[in-house]
Amino acid sequence: MGGFSEKLNGYWEEGYHYYLEFRDGKLTVRRYDRVTVLTTDVSYDAAALDEGERTVITLADGVLSRSLSGEPMSRIRDLVYENGELTLVKRYLEEEDTAYTLHKVDHGPFAHIIIRDEAYLDRLQGEWKSWPKSDHSWTLQIKGNHLNWEGIGESDFHVVSYTYNPNAVKLVPYDLTQDSFRGFTAFTLHPDMLETTMMVYDMSVPSTIFAREDRLDSIIVPGSARRKAVNTMNRMPEGGFSPLMGGFMGMGPLAQPTVTAQPRPEPDPEKEGRVCPCCGYEWKGWGENPPKFCPECGTRL
Repeated sequence: MGGFSEKLNGYWEEGYHYYLEFRDGKLTVRRYDRVTVLTTDVSYDAAALDEGERTVITLADGVLSRSLSGEPMSRIRDLVYENGELTLVKRYLEEEDTAYTLHKVDHGPFAHIIIRDEAYLDRLQGEWKSWPKSDHSWTLQIKGNHLNWEGIGESDFHVVSYTYNPNAVKLVPYDLTQDSFRGFTAFTLHPDMLETTMMVYDMSVPSTIFAREDRLDSIIVPGSARRKAVNTMNRMPEGGFSPLMGGFMGMGPLAQPTVTAQPRPEPDPEKEGRVCPCCGYEWKGWGENPPKFCPECGTRL
């Protein structure tokens, strides 16, 4: 083996899970949310690949994710070029293999991101206070594309959604090539308040509510702000697992307001399977084709 192939160099995308970039002997793997999960050296038989033969690509390091203790959780088990396609086989916890087919594209890895600044920025401007009102309320300030969350940090951001889910709006780094951001994984802008969701390491944090200061005592708070925090590293019922990602990585201890959790109702047989075991989201009308992942938090069902 030796040399590199222009057939391989460039961007490869699977749809929305992974984006691969080959530059001679280097491979960069990004997730759908633009986070770089792997950068490694690669080797392969460039002559065989150029001839159109099935070619195995060897990675110096194939680990995609690790636990908090540093143990590998998911890795690339196989990466093969054949008939103009790449097949990536991801192994999870040495238990489950998932294959992804990627095709070469002539654009970078961020074509799936829709910038929504024009629709949302005007309504986000100014100062917001966290609910419930107290001496320890957080202050959120937004000026232009700059966000400053008192006690957490500050960043420049874009409001975006993804082409495959245009109604789920998120805040991401202004520079889309960054792989970390002290911002929200998702937010919902109501007429009189801002409902946010975030992720801290392996902990899914209940929604935080922000409102204009003069509305803190009168807003109607959604039930999502009253749920307990959920450790997403725990196994879910039926062997599922919550793949929540992004937001607030690297921040310090959480100062979440204390809110009394509401008791969960007894299961209703007619609604069995329609309530997410992780976030409690309930959906109706899916008939005989239930979703494989929760539409709200992404937990595998």
